[in-house]
Amino acid sequence: MNPQTAELIELTERLIKIVERELAILKGARPSALTADDDERATTLALYSKRCASFKREVLPTLDADAKKRLTTATDKLRAALKEESRLLARFRHVSEGLIKAIADEVATRQAPPTYAKAGSFAKPAAGSASAMTYNQTA
Repeated sequence: MNPQTAELIELTERLIKIVERELAILKGARPSALTADDDERATTLALYSKRCASFKREVLPTLDADAKKRLTTATDKLRAALKEESRLLARFRHVSEGLIKAIADEVATRQAPPTYAKAGSFAKPAAGSASAMTYNQTA
């Protein structure tokens, strides 16, 4: 196996380890702890992107079957880990947005002027009438 292929496989495996560490953090429900590996991830991703670009042009057409299989296996494993990470991050984003909306709705409810409903009781403001701006203006 040529050195460029070995280096690309090694970079792919480093990225897999980084993503797997991040998955463990996300599964532990601590997304704020993800920033610990930011520098390592950014550096490895930049190097990986650079190597992939030159690899596709120069090495890929001459790759033997065994090296191609090892590279494909590593790449598939990386894609699966990234897909799972993306799913977990989307879940955390959805929960965070829901919390922000709930807080904004509560702030809007408390600040709404009292109005009367048909039965003579106080009417509640329409759901979803608050926005992030409502929350920001009162903070």
